[in-house]
Amino acid sequence: MATSTALAVGGVGQAMRQPLRVLVVEDSEEDAILLLHALSRGGYEVVHAMVNNPVAMRAALEGQDWDVILSDHAMPHFSAAKALELARELRPHVPFIIVSGEIDLNLAVSLMREGALDYIQKQELLRLTPAVERELREVELRRENQQAKDALASSEVRYRRLFEAAQDGILIIDAETAQIVDVNPFLVQMLGFTKDEFLGKKLWEIGAFRDKVASQKAFDELRIKGYVRYEDLPLETKSGQAIAVEFVSNIYAVGDEKVAQCNIRNITERKLAEAAR
Repeated sequence: MATSTALAVGGVGQAMRQPLRVLVVEDSEEDAILLLHALSRGGYEVVHAMVNNPVAMRAALEGQDWDVILSDHAMPHFSAAKALELARELRPHVPFIIVSGEIDLNLAVSLMREGALDYIQKQELLRLTPAVERELREVELRRENQQAKDALASSEVRYRRLFEAAQDGILIIDAETAQIVDVNPFLVQMLGFTKDEFLGKKLWEIGAFRDKVASQKAFDELRIKGYVRYEDLPLETKSGQAIAVEFVSNIYAVGDEKVAQCNIRNITERKLAEAAR
């Protein structure tokens, strides 16, 4: 059987109260009221449901979201171990805290290894609000971290799509080792070298950049200034065709590492048109 009510107890200003949705797994209504009063005294506006068997708990977990689950250990038709198993199945991100009068310490440790986040004895309910506050902070921190990871993954996908579809050549170079770590399809097609012929090489080891001294000097300048630009740089394709390119490179940080991104635009046709005027 499950009941759902809101509980507010005086002692903390109403405007200061934080809403808290609590699923109480308990067979004693008197003990459940003690838990809820402890949380209310701690500053929460508590909305709760009380369940004492797996069928009722499953319905409660499937029926709405909860901020925290508080579970007794031993009940006539249920146990903390079974409740934890059900919680991990249906609401794995909701903090699960054992609140019990008597429980073997080894069993409590085992349940915490299985996913319970704390164990509080019923005679120590002063610990309940701080434990809930701590777990809610952890939930929020994990949520923020996941949002940051999702945003980064989305950004990387967008960058990769732009990188692959760009109509200019792009090289990504390790700013410390000068080795090429990525090259886009447009540059592979422009210069005629395969991707494998680029990766792991230094810029001046690629046939297109045959002037080793000039290329090394340009890279040293890039590392010092963080930016270089050549409006008319002569290159040579793998087949020996001479082309003119506009070459722009800048250094930026990716985590703890620095990379140089080189954007290479073929301006051969423009140069020929200018010469023909």
